[in-house]
Amino acid sequence: MSIKFPSTRITNASGKVDKYLNLIYELKDEIEEVDIEFLMEFLDDLQSWKQCVEEIELKIKSSHNFNEMKDYIETDNENKELIIY
Repeated sequence: MSIKFPSTRITNASGKVDKYLNLIYELKDEIEEVDIEFLMEFLDDLQSWKQCVEEIELKIKSSHNFNEMKDYIETDNENKELIIY
């Protein structure tokens, strides 16, 4: 029996979101072919997703662990390296 850590579960779920969001993004040019009722419902879904993402972002940024560690982590953008002091 394997143990799944929260980071593994979040990574797996994030990958699924990426996959399907990219698929929806690729279909954006077909929006003109969809009826108005569907588009209104889809806009409601988009708003709900935005709120969810904002809540997750707020939770991360207000996390005690995140705030403690962000002062010790620096990103070297030129070499794409993560430096932890």
